Amino acid sequence: MSQSLDFAIDPAGERSASGLAAYVTGATAWTWRVLGLVGVYVAVGYAAAGFLGLPLHWPLGHLVTQIQIVTVLAYGSLMLAYFLHRAVGPALRLEALAARLFSGRVFFEFVAAMVAVHVTLVVFVNLKQYVPALNPTLYDSPLWRLDAWMHFGVDPAVWATDFAAAHGLLPFLDHAYLVFFPVQVLVPLLFLFSTRLRPVRGTFFAAYCLLWMLGSAIYVLWPALGPVYYWPSRFLTLDAAPYAQHLQWTLIQDYARFRSGPEYYAVKLYYGVAALPSLHVGMFTLFALATWRWRGLSFVLWVLTAVTFAGSLALGWHYAIDGYAGALMAWGAWRIGRRMAPRAESEGVHLASVASSCESEGRRGA
Repeated sequence: MSQSLDFAIDPAGERSASGLAAYVTGATAWTWRVLGLVGVYVAVGYAAAGFLGLPLHWPLGHLVTQIQIVTVLAYGSLMLAYFLHRAVGPALRLEALAARLFSGRVFFEFVAAMVAVHVTLVVFVNLKQYVPALNPTLYDSPLWRLDAWMHFGVDPAVWATDFAAAHGLLPFLDHAYLVFFPVQVLVPLLFLFSTRLRPVRGTFFAAYCLLWMLGSAIYVLWPALGPVYYWPSRFLTLDAAPYAQHLQWTLIQDYARFRSGPEYYAVKLYYGVAALPSLHVGMFTLFALATWRWRGLSFVLWVLTAVTFAGSLALGWHYAIDGYAGALMAWGAWRIGRRMAPRAESEGVHLASVASSCESEGRRGA
């Protein structure tokens, strides 16, 4: 029963409301709060760019491609579920997931989430790449010393690199660190489509956007490049991690290009060099916290959080304190998100009504 209800539709939440009011009130109210937060962030981005005398870049080509990929992934999956259900019947237990294909509310929330996420990311990468102009001071030296002091004289990044190299773990960590990119696409979609997670979708998207915003603020206040850039001679074994080594070279070249001529620079998605905080660790922490209702998924995400933290050290990307700060900020963003967009009780899982709805749809499909 639990598996069949995982993507089930709450009839009281999905079908009772109708018309425009269904999309602007009640369970969809979180969209306006999150979009309002993002609007404030856009204003901050334009203010920072105006202060520098630079434009706020919108890499539309990258954005369009990414939006197309996410849309095909999301609605392609729903369409596949729909046709499989029509072809095979209720035995596959896809009737409720298939029904989301035709939910106006789900589509409205999908569009709102796409806008919030992508606009937040664009402003974030602008601010991240403008950090050298906003605050040219670098704090790598005190961060390196603080890391050693917190760990009783041991440099965590150097120790992790040497340990991983000695035990042949660098290639694994090199690949594992890239898992962040597909996961940050898939997990937000689950909050829109899975009934286990839909009750907290507003909290999640508020916290998700807020974490990127807080990260960019810390980047500006305490800029740092990271251990591999601050003391490269301590990371000579990274030849065993070609992806990290290539990205590190590409990003520092891009960083230097901005510093040499910011007025000719064009922002690129996912570029920029910044150490404190580690948003890879922070985002995985947020994902693990937010999916607590789905214990198996949450456990996997906690494992990925630990692996990513280890990789951030061993690959020279971050100081240990960067990971600690990212995790703490994720917890704070989640708490603030709960206040901004409380759980949508009307979207809760009403077992009896959902089971009845699923069974009746299954009989019609058969």
